[in-house]
Amino acid sequence: MKKIVETGKGSLNARWPLLFALLLILSFGIHAGMRLWAQESTMEWTRLAFGVLAAIIMLFLASFSLRKMVFTRKIGTMEGWRKAHLYLGLFCVALVFLHTNFTVYGNFGILMILLLLFVILSGLMGELMFRTIPVWLSKQGADAVELDEKRRQPGEYLTMADEIAENASEEFKNFYGMRIRRKYAKRAFPVKYMWLTEKDIIARRKHIFNTLASRGPSTDRLALSHLESLYAERDKVEFKYARLQVLRLWNNAHVPATAALLTALLAHLWSISYY
Repeated sequence: MKKIVETGKGSLNARWPLLFALLLILSFGIHAGMRLWAQESTMEWTRLAFGVLAAIIMLFLASFSLRKMVFTRKIGTMEGWRKAHLYLGLFCVALVFLHTNFTVYGNFGILMILLLLFVILSGLMGELMFRTIPVWLSKQGADAVELDEKRRQPGEYLTMADEIAENASEEFKNFYGMRIRRKYAKRAFPVKYMWLTEKDIIARRKHIFNTLASRGPSTDRLALSHLESLYAERDKVEFKYARLQVLRLWNNAHVPATAALLTALLAHLWSISYY
């Protein structure tokens, strides 16, 4: 039964592009038909309907943040909500242009269009980003706080590496001081991790320590193995932290822009009802 449910969810997610295409064809068909055959008053009501539908979808899309805050509850999958957020957001852009009849009115109209386009573009960037960022980072939970604490103590890895070397032979200590210690003393630059996958990082680390093993003393291989494990932990922290920082930068752009767009939408609705 569980397998059938998961298959159904995957099938629904796969159908979003098709649903998006059908909605576009239907809405553009209605708009074209109204312009060709309907009276002016009917066309105005159709445009109003497009605007109301766009406003409803915008408010629904804003609820995606609420879904992330209650991720412990089963209100659909995060993947399903993300797909709905993406394709309904793109459909909302089409509705807005149908509502305005592909004409931008005044400075306020230009502002709303620019805000809408910025929200959509940042949303598309977020969709690409979420394909490489671990899901737990998107939840901004306790793990992210713990990761911050680890990142603030880069010297901890160096201290632990020194302790491992201290318990090894004198020959290994000298080799550690000349060839290995600087790798722990050097603070890793997070940006480089944005261009690498986890497999790339593992492969690079293996290459580094295989080279060290071939050039170092034949004794104390266990100490070198412990150093590699410690280096692997630091790699994981830096790798996740780089993506967490990008996620936070994206949130600081996408979320305020969305709030500004919703504020402009409310101002637009108020001005229409008032005047």
